Amino acid sequence: ISHPAPQQTFTSIMDALVRISTSMKNMEKELLCPVCQEMYKQPLVLPCTHHLCQACAREVLGQQGYIGHGGDPISEPTSPASTPSTRSPRLSRRTLPKPDRLDRLLKSGFGTYPGRKRGALHPQVIMFPCPTCQGDVELGERGLAGLFRNLTLERVVERYRQSVSVGGAILCQLCKPPPLEATKGCTECRATFCNECFKLFHPWGTQKAQHEPTLPTLSFRPKGLMCPDHKEEVTHYCKTCQRLVCQLCRVRRTHSGHKITPVLSAYQALKDKLTKSLTYILGNQDTVQTQICELEETVRHTEVSGQQAKEEVSQLVRGLGAVLEEKRASLLQAIEECQQERLTRLSAQLQEHRSLLDGSGLVGYAQEVLKETDQPCFVQAAKQLHNRIARATEALQTFRPAASSSFRHCQLDVGREMKLLTELSFLRGCGHRGLCSGAPQASQRPCPGGPAPRRAPKPAPPVLQAAQPPTQCFLLSALPDLLVLPLGQCGLF
Repeated sequence: ISHPAPQQTFTSIMDALVRISTSMKNMEKELLCPVCQEMYKQPLVLPCTHHLCQACAREVLGQQGYIGHGGDPISEPTSPASTPSTRSPRLSRRTLPKPDRLDRLLKSGFGTYPGRKRGALHPQVIMFPCPTCQGDVELGERGLAGLFRNLTLERVVERYRQSVSVGGAILCQLCKPPPLEATKGCTECRATFCNECFKLFHPWGTQKAQHEPTLPTLSFRPKGLMCPDHKEEVTHYCKTCQRLVCQLCRVRRTHSGHKITPVLSAYQALKDKLTKSLTYILGNQDTVQTQICELEETVRHTEVSGQQAKEEVSQLVRGLGAVLEEKRASLLQAIEECQQERLTRLSAQLQEHRSLLDGSGLVGYAQEVLKETDQPCFVQAAKQLHNRIARATEALQTFRPAASSSFRHCQLDVGREMKLLTELSFLRGCGHRGLCSGAPQASQRPCPGGPAPRRAPKPAPPVLQAAQPPTQCFLLSALPDLLVLPLGQCGLF
């Protein structure tokens, strides 16, 4: 009997461990809350069928100042409201929905919150921003209290944690230190026990002896799904609302005329569909692998082709920019010469006015001279002062700037050129939307071990319409003649 070499055995074991690790990592992606990026804890099912942790949902509502009954933004009146001082560090690191969507978070609901008076008779529905689909979903008047917990998802998370030993062993909560490892859990007591403690706290002949033990867990769940409206066990499924309902829900007007089936029928139908779909996927793994190879090749070809197209476009646009830069320099030079001529004339006029005023002390000096009571002395001093004041007065009365400060005659009319630039597009397609709407056309390489895919013709990279008539593209050679500054009209006034 031949035995495999130790090196081969070790390699096969390592390969198996790598496959298991990869599978676990892929599995973990499905168990992460989109808000806190941690494994789900008491996940709630939104009307859009997406999930998030109960604490994360409360945090989102708390960000808007929503306060329900008992001061809590969710359903449980015994839980304190989340405040900045009591909020856990994990919640403070969450990536919450964008502010422009959070301002639409609450239309109204129970309790009080900004924009609603206490004790309103007609509460409106609450809109919640789903962090997965980025859409606002209607929670109803009861808000988060009207949502179901996904107990199946909780069980999957718990099994995953146990399989990868996340968080270590669960210890008995009733043992004296050091506690033993828990072997049982009790949903009624909401605690974990070792064998001895379970017997001790569930004595024979008492009511607690009727409690059914479960596997040890850190997150206790109810035995079954209960209707959030009537606290009754759900027994039917409304296909119209796509929601589990209880016996009382069936007789309400809300579900009048809806197609309602027993939970057992819905369970069998959905399980058959899911099993059939999963069986088909698992039975076509070769096809999946072939399509993965095709997509990977398409990605590589897209990266290369896109880079080539970007380089070609950049080169053509740089040429267009060089022509524009040359024209810009010549136009700025013309404006600069006009500006300097005006500034020279205005500077001379400014110096003339300053010389007439002879500084800011002229007015003050004149006021002091007016206080002189000696007439001969006043006449002697005021004669020269009056001449200076008269010249300043005449200059003020006939004032007009030596040059205009407006350059409106030196403005460009680029409407035609801007239209040509706006219409600049590719040879094929109708802009970037039409270019990206077609089916991918990439040459495929066969995947090793799988059937050879059909080869599609390699597409030519898109190019700019740099050689088409002016009605279809922008001609670089025509640009200098199109941008013409009316220098003949750029006068001083």
